Amino acid sequence: MPAPRRVSQEDLVAAIRRIAEAEGIDAVTMSSVAAEVGVRTPSLYKRAAHRHDLLRLAAEDAVRELVDGMAELGAPGRTPAETLTGLARALRAFAATAPRVSALLFAAPSERAAPSRASAEPLLGALLTAVSAAVPGDPLPAARTFTAWVYGFCTMEQAGAFRLGGDVDEAFEYGLDALLSTIGARP
Repeated sequence: MPAPRRVSQEDLVAAIRRIAEAEGIDAVTMSSVAAEVGVRTPSLYKRAAHRHDLLRLAAEDAVRELVDGMAELGAPGRTPAETLTGLARALRAFAATAPRVSALLFAAPSERAAPSRASAEPLLGALLTAVSAAVPGDPLPAARTFTAWVYGFCTMEQAGAFRLGGDVDEAFEYGLDALLSTIGARP
């Protein structure tokens, strides 16, 4: 009898992300992922106790991908507005390439499917640091407002909800500029 196939973490995460993007988050199940990587379903329980644990793997991979793409945002001399603008654009670009997995960052089906606090820290830290530099007092309300606007815009864009014509890129930049002015990140 041949030895069971071993699946690398990278292959497992790639399979989860492929299924999520092609068929939707609800299609990510223990059996669908097992079939995708060519193993029997029980062997996945060594890596994940529940499908939401599989989703967390994809969400944490998404955070890593985003953070890697934002390395230049922490460069010295950048203003809070430049950092927040870069962050918003990076989130939008990521949502365009991975709309379903990006939803796990902000609207996971459960806490267990969301990125862990530790894995999300680099992303949250960049956001809170930039907002803290721009807004006196508690940065959390401004950071939440910023995140909600960016995620909402991306969600509507991915759903094709902007049907009134005009340039969606221009609308994004207009909204971002208005938001940054409102929270005090633009002078």
